[in-house]
Amino acid sequence: MTHLVRARTIFFVTPAALVIKSVLMLNKTIDVILCRCMYTMTGRVRVATITLAIITHVWVLNLILCTSLHNKQSARGKKSYIEPRLLVSGSPSVEAPAVVVVCKAHNSSSNNPAQDAATGQGSLLLRESWTRQLEQLDLMLKTLLYFSKSDKWRIIVMTDTVSTFNEVVKLTHTFPERHRQRLELQHEKVWFPDKYPGIKEHWRPCVWAKQFLAEALPHEDSVVYFDTDVVFLGPAEEVWSLLRSMKTGQVVSLAPEPQYILDNPKRPYAGRAGLNTGVIIANLTRLRQLPGGGLGSAILREGSFYPLPRHDQDALNHFLMNKPHLVQEVTSRWNFAPSSCFSSAPSCPDCVSAGILVLHGADATFYRHIDRKFLVVYHSMRSLRLDGDSQPVLEQLELQLALVDALRSKFPCSNYSNLNHALTLGLKDAATLKVQPLPQH
Repeated sequence: MTHLVRARTIFFVTPAALVIKSVLMLNKTIDVILCRCMYTMTGRVRVATITLAIITHVWVLNLILCTSLHNKQSARGKKSYIEPRLLVSGSPSVEAPAVVVVCKAHNSSSNNPAQDAATGQGSLLLRESWTRQLEQLDLMLKTLLYFSKSDKWRIIVMTDTVSTFNEVVKLTHTFPERHRQRLELQHEKVWFPDKYPGIKEHWRPCVWAKQFLAEALPHEDSVVYFDTDVVFLGPAEEVWSLLRSMKTGQVVSLAPEPQYILDNPKRPYAGRAGLNTGVIIANLTRLRQLPGGGLGSAILREGSFYPLPRHDQDALNHFLMNKPHLVQEVTSRWNFAPSSCFSSAPSCPDCVSAGILVLHGADATFYRHIDRKFLVVYHSMRSLRLDGDSQPVLEQLELQLALVDALRSKFPCSNYSNLNHALTLGLKDAATLKVQPLPQH
C-alpha cells in the first residue's frame, strides 16, 4: 500500500449562489400565495393577507441573508491555509478487511421506518426494524463505493443465519456491474462464548458480536469494524491509516462518545469523554494477548459485563477506563454522531479542515427527529447514484442545510461552527477532483 499527501486549501465562506437559490425558491412560493389571494379574497382581507405574506417573505429572506453574513464574518481572520491530508491508495481491505454485523430481530415487524418516525411510534420499533437496517446498509455500501478509489473491497459480513447474509448480498444486485465487481462479501457466523448463552440478545440482537472479533476471526490480523448505521462522506480507505498510526501496545482506535459526560446518573467511561463503538479499528493479533484471548472475553473475565443487561459499549468503557495504554483515541471525524456537536465534546479541527469522513446515525438518528442536519444529509445521500454526478446532490444538500440554519431551530448540531462545510467537503471533492488510485505494490 502506498500513500500520498495532497495539499488542500480551505475556505470558510458560504457560497452566494446558495442564498440566490433560496431567494428564487421563496419568490416562487410567494407568487403562488399572492395568486391564490387574488382569486379567493377581496377588499381588506386581500390586502391583509398579501401584507402578511410579504412580511413573512422578507423575514425568511432576512434570516437566510443574516446566516450567510454571519458565516462570512466568523470566517474573517481565518486565512486560507494548507492542510496536509493523508490519502491511502490501493485496496487496504484486502489485507485488513472491513467487518459488519447483521442480525435480524425475531420481533422485527416495522416495514415503514419513516412512518414510524413521523408518527412517533417509537424508538423500539425503529431500533429493531429490519427494513431500516437494510436501508441503512444499502446506503452504507453505496457511499463506500462512491467515494472510494479502491478497486476491491473485502467485507466480512457476520450474521446469525445464512439467509440473513443472502439478504445482504441481494442488496447489491441493483448496483451497476462494475461496482458490484468491486465488492467481495465474505460470510462468517457471529461468535459468542458458551458460558454466556443469553449474551446474543443483550440490548439488541448480536450487538455484542463486535466485541468478539478476535475470537470469531482467528485468521485475521487486523480489521476495521463499522456499525451498519454509518454513511461515508469521503474515501473510506482513509480509516485504514489509523491501523498504521497505532502505537505499540494499543489494540483499538476509537472516537469519543460525549453523551457520557452529560449522563445523570453517571456511567463509567474511558477516554476524554467516553468511547463510541460504532467504528472500531482493531489489531486482532494484539487483542488475542488479552486475558481470555480477545476483547470480549477480557471484558467478561473482569466482570464489566454486569449489571445485566448491559450495553456492550458501556461494558467496553468500563473495561478500558483504567487502561488508556490500550486505546488510540481519535477525533470524531472518524465517527461523527450527534453527541459530537455537544459543547462538552472534545474539539475536532480536522472535521472542518479535512471533512467529516464517517457520519454515524446512532440510535436510529437518520430516521428519528434527533438532529435535523443528520436527517438532511441521510435523505440527500439516498438520492446519490453510483454512476451519477455528485453536483446535483451537493447543490441540494447545501441548499437544505442553509434553510435549516435559517430556521434557527435548536438541535444538537445547530450551533456547531462550519458544520455545513464539514458535511459537504467530500461531495465537493467528488464533484471537482479526479484522483486516480496508485497501483498496488
